[in-house]
Amino acid sequence: MDLKGKFTHIFFDADDTLWENEQFFRDAEAQFTELLKDYTSPEGVQEMLWRKQEDNIPLFGYGSKTYMIGMTDAAMDLCEGQLPEHIYYGIKKIITDLAFHEFQLIEGVEETLQALQGHYTLVVATKGDLTEQMNKYRISGLSKYFHHCEVMENKDEKNYLELAQKNNLQPEQILMIGNSVKSDIAPVVNIGGVAFHTPHEVVWVHEMMDMPQSDRIIELNNIREVLDFLL
Repeated sequence: MDLKGKFTHIFFDADDTLWENEQFFRDAEAQFTELLKDYTSPEGVQEMLWRKQEDNIPLFGYGSKTYMIGMTDAAMDLCEGQLPEHIYYGIKKIITDLAFHEFQLIEGVEETLQALQGHYTLVVATKGDLTEQMNKYRISGLSKYFHHCEVMENKDEKNYLELAQKNNLQPEQILMIGNSVKSDIAPVVNIGGVAFHTPHEVVWVHEMMDMPQSDRIIELNNIREVLDFLL
């Protein structure tokens, strides 16, 4: 697919597209499982945590704060309403470590942005807690390549239509690059846009879905390959 000259804007997902994210949540999940090992099996802890996360996301959104609420809710149920002090403070430490983990850019991201800058208007289109996501954006060192960062309420068709309108674009002018089929690929294609899928080896269970069939989806091995289509 020849896309050179057909788009003015390129939208980038952030977590696990520009920088590492999900692996740190998996590490936190493993620590939480170890913390609750005396109450049920590792599979039981994971199932309870996932269930509580799904319950809380519609209420509190995404991010480590919601993760802490989910862990606390899961622990309360597993501990039958009597949350020991060491469990509570253990959860708090897990979330603190998660919030202040070492920052890691995805390999190839910066050189790709350097090559695209000046040819396109580059925009981060992410979702999650506003303060948390904007802090990641600032400490990433990548803001110099981007026009701005959009922290979206969610990433469904409605949100992408709003994103297009906010940036004075038609829906078919949305070009999205991201790792999540559910959030970055399917809704963009559904409104008529084009999506590059940059797979990541670790995928959040909440984001899992089958890849839709469309000639407007381009599968990449790594983010550098977008340059073959855009420059």
